[in-house]
Amino acid sequence: MRHGSKPTIRDVAEAAGVSLTTVSYVLSGRPGGNTRISQPTQDRVHAAADELGYVPNRAARGMRRGRTDVVAVAISDLDDAWDRALAAAAATILPRHGYQPVILLGESWRQFMLSGGADGVILGSQPAERTAVDLETMKELVERGAALLVFSDSAQPDGVEVLVPGTAGAAGAETLFEQAVARLLARLSA
Repeated sequence: MRHGSKPTIRDVAEAAGVSLTTVSYVLSGRPGGNTRISQPTQDRVHAAADELGYVPNRAARGMRRGRTDVVAVAISDLDDAWDRALAAAAATILPRHGYQPVILLGESWRQFMLSGGADGVILGSQPAERTAVDLETMKELVERGAALLVFSDSAQPDGVEVLVPGTAGAAGAETLFEQAVARLLARLSA
């Protein structure tokens, strides 16, 4: 490994004394095809990865698999209690299901999603009215196969899960946010 560079899968394979394929199978959690990978070999690979500080490249993995395992949560203002509660619910629940939450502020969600940044998005934020640009972006994302959930008082775009924010109190809002995350997860697994 070069000084100052991030460790690669090749570095892990060399340190563990195994092939790149073996490292790939072990670190991805996939079975080793027709070859069984022994527990001592798996332990060596994990030990080498830990010792080197190897961190998988999520972007490369996403390109290979056609999935990012990322869910975007688009909100307007972290100072707003409603937006903050939605972000907190997503940050708590999504990792339990293998998804990395990314909190996006303002209008950046469109570019992030259209560039393939996440498998799905929860569009929070109040007021819950959606612009024509929002609706066009949602339509395009649905056509691309992204999972979308939007909080809206009026928008009912085809292929998009919609929840009406309502005027629920704090306890009701928490339940609503948990329901939103659960409904998006159901769309992602469909």
